Amino acid sequence: MYERSFRYHTFPRCISFHRINAMNLFDACRFLENLELIPVHILDSDASISGFIDRYHIHPAQQLFSRKGINELLSSLSDSDFLLYEDPFRIKFLFGKYRDIPVAYGPYCTELLSTEEITILLSHLKIKDLSAEGLARQRSRYTVKPQQNVQYHLNILFSEVTGNEVIRNVKLYAPSLSSSDNKPSIEKKELRTQLVREHYNNEKRLMEAIKKADYKEALEAWHFLHKAVSYTKIGHTLETARVSAGITRTLVRIGAVNAGLPAEINDRISGLSSMNITKARNIDSIYKEHERLIREYCDVIKAYRENRYSSTVQSLIYILENDYEKSLTLDELASELSQSSSSLIHQFKKETGTTPMAYLNHIRAKKAADLLRQTEITVQEIAASVGILDSNYFVKCFKKEYHMTPSTYRKKFGSS
Repeated sequence: MYERSFRYHTFPRCISFHRINAMNLFDACRFLENLELIPVHILDSDASISGFIDRYHIHPAQQLFSRKGINELLSSLSDSDFLLYEDPFRIKFLFGKYRDIPVAYGPYCTELLSTEEITILLSHLKIKDLSAEGLARQRSRYTVKPQQNVQYHLNILFSEVTGNEVIRNVKLYAPSLSSSDNKPSIEKKELRTQLVREHYNNEKRLMEAIKKADYKEALEAWHFLHKAVSYTKIGHTLETARVSAGITRTLVRIGAVNAGLPAEINDRISGLSSMNITKARNIDSIYKEHERLIREYCDVIKAYRENRYSSTVQSLIYILENDYEKSLTLDELASELSQSSSSLIHQFKKETGTTPMAYLNHIRAKKAADLLRQTEITVQEIAASVGILDSNYFVKCFKKEYHMTPSTYRKKFGSS
């Protein structure tokens, strides 16, 4: 039995069960289970029902998981509808009936809950004999899919085995409640409100930390937010992480705007991060990019405040320090910043005491010096890596900055 999957499978109607010759209920159930990684149970005997209860009954709060509870649900089944049961821990099961044979599809989840959210959930349910960590581990074993996908796939299964392609409706099922029970629908709304408020407070916390260039505070706020994903109905986890990254990027951009960071810099940092997220092939890479993005914003905002440069000059400094390896020309830089070359030179020199191209050569020489000390690659390769293809011109620029040739610098300061 498959117990965990966060992979999202498309299941087009044209390649579904109709490609398979006459399939009985058992074979169809096994096929769907193997394809979607959600267990399918045929509840056609006392033993199968008892096994189903024993397997998924983790707490008395799950009112369905008793012989009485299951019998009550099965007696409510009809051939024309599915019954959807969601337990207090947001674990779901979908039930249907084929020729008086009950079928249970699940467990599955339609949302991820962080340990922090599960802690709030258990507190709201007044459950003290189940740990948040234990429930988180239990839920992590179940496949996570959007509800409409689960319904669609079970409809396909029943269409195949019955030959009837009528789409079955889904009805919510709630076990009968005793007079001692609290009002679950009200409690659920209150819990949702509490989670949303906490989520919103951490969004504000992240934006405010970025505005203050407080990396530690911003990272702590993000750590809460990136785990609190229950508000995004998800399919493929990697795609969900990309969506989450987009939300984080927006919050950080707003914080940077509030800090007064020039739009050109904000757009460049955000655009680079977006490309990095698109290229990421695993969740860890996306999480590392979050941390890199937050650190870069904090560093740039801090530098912007300390230097007190104008928006134009700060934007140009950012470009020179981050694109130094490219073939940059003054005309291209001026065009990007919507300035004339002469006015850009004048403003830059007035605020920094040097020209843009001299500043660029300073950055290139500094980067080259790092490579000369720390690596053994050739001087020609180092020149190309910092954006200077003419080796003679590179040597000239380097000597102007360090008063010695690159080779002499390496002999004097390079690691043995």
